[in-house]
Amino acid sequence: MTRAAIATPKCDPNQEPFLDKEFVILKSTPAFKEATQSAAKAAAALGVALNLRGLSPELRTGLTLSREDCARSELPYPCYVPRGRWDDGVYVSVEWSSEYAFSARGLYVVMVASGAAGSGETRRMLEATRRFYPDAYAKQARVYVGCAH
Repeated sequence: MTRAAIATPKCDPNQEPFLDKEFVILKSTPAFKEATQSAAKAAAALGVALNLRGLSPELRTGLTLSREDCARSELPYPCYVPRGRWDDGVYVSVEWSSEYAFSARGLYVVMVASGAAGSGETRRMLEATRRFYPDAYAKQARVYVGCAH
């Protein structure tokens, strides 16, 4: 994993700490292995980069970055930074549902895009994803983008 994969902008305490984001989801499951296998298949089918961010399962936080990546982000290990903070775009990823208000807690979620609520990019990706995964859907959630340390 490269530093750029988890790099975050300088903290601005004057910035609004929450933003409305939209996520395109194709699956939720309690099994990490099933989620990562589904993500790999989806990335190949959609022709989209698989970006698991080096995350691994962890009992307290659901998922965690490596010790090194937590330290680089100045966060205590284990640490998990959910999608939607500063990484909008199209990707295939596995995320932890407990960090999002739109999903049941304790599941691994296969996401294929995130962006501003109602963005054209997430709408287009939802349409493209539904060609292969008819049950794919988009959900909105308020995401914390404030200071993390």
